[in-house]
Amino acid sequence: MKGRSKKAVFVLFGVAVLGLLSWGWLRAREPVYQSRPLSSWLEELERSWPDPGSEQSAHAIREIGADALPYLMAGLKARDSGLKLKFARFLRDQNRIKFRFRMAEEKRASALKAFFVLGPKAKLAIPELSRMLDEDRDTALYAIIALVNIGKDSMPVLAGACGHTHPDVRECAAVTLSQLASGRGLYTASRFRPDRLDSVTEFALGCGREDIPGLIANLSDPRPAVRRATAEALGIFFGVAESAIPELTRLLEDPDEGVRKAAAKAFKEINAYQDSLKPPIKPHAD
Repeated sequence: MKGRSKKAVFVLFGVAVLGLLSWGWLRAREPVYQSRPLSSWLEELERSWPDPGSEQSAHAIREIGADALPYLMAGLKARDSGLKLKFARFLRDQNRIKFRFRMAEEKRASALKAFFVLGPKAKLAIPELSRMLDEDRDTALYAIIALVNIGKDSMPVLAGACGHTHPDVRECAAVTLSQLASGRGLYTASRFRPDRLDSVTEFALGCGREDIPGLIANLSDPRPAVRRATAEALGIFFGVAESAIPELTRLLEDPDEGVRKAAAKAFKEINAYQDSLKPPIKPHAD
């Protein structure tokens, strides 16, 4: 067993060396600001955002501007291989080798924050983010967050995403489209990662009562895909969508069959929830 363990350590060490060499090659190609590579600024942004201490890293990323986009897109598409995950667990469970991988989840999170920092300066990434919408569900949702963080230049792409084959993507596209149209942004949420003692703040796709007027407005959009996805989103967020009932009732006679079905389902969900809030009728005593 000892021989096998040593062999495993040497194999993993070799993989680590190759990874470090690749990492060094990639860093050499990164844009630099004040003698620090972009990845260093991204790590600082991830640690400090959204506190006031993040302004220095945010300023650096804005100064780098569009040159950061290839690196940010790579971070957004990052995936951890099975071997990397296995090696990360091995490193976590021992105390001889002091090394920590930067996992794909962290790369995506810092890339999304950088898109928020860049805002419209990142609009050159919109075509590639649009292509990401055609990939798997999770990739499409990351692309939507990046698109919203870029701003209103992304609205045509989000409108197109309302016709996506996956209902989760359609729903998020409809909600974020209405949020952008009404000048709102994404929600943020704090959570703990397994590998960190402190909490991290990340963007969250969600809908509150204050977002419902924007969704109601999009029920009158001339594009059937937008009307359908918006109705579906209202059905998902039935707990705060009672004010949409009049417009959903109108859509029950929409010329598009998909819109009619989505409106009918949302209407049913909202009414069922409202009925559940009514106190039960107590029988009168004779």
